[in-house]
Amino acid sequence: MATGPTSEGWNDLVEELKQLEAFFPLLGGEHERDELDEEIEELEQLIASAGEPEDEHSMRALTFLQTELARKRALRDDFF
Repeated sequence: MATGPTSEGWNDLVEELKQLEAFFPLLGGEHERDELDEEIEELEQLIASAGEPEDEHSMRALTFLQTELARKRALRDDFF
């Protein structure tokens, strides 16, 4: 049976998927969870030490940190 354009296309697709899997490893490993937990802990410490913002720049920075904390918590909850 000869390989036609369709089977060659499938082979190319499989190879591309293998490359993507190697480039973007799946989340869910213990190492990824540990890293995410560490990032969450660091953000919590930064927010706790920041106190009450006194100017607009500080308020924006604190809002950004709180948003990142919420995003990382949601990511952890969704994947683990």
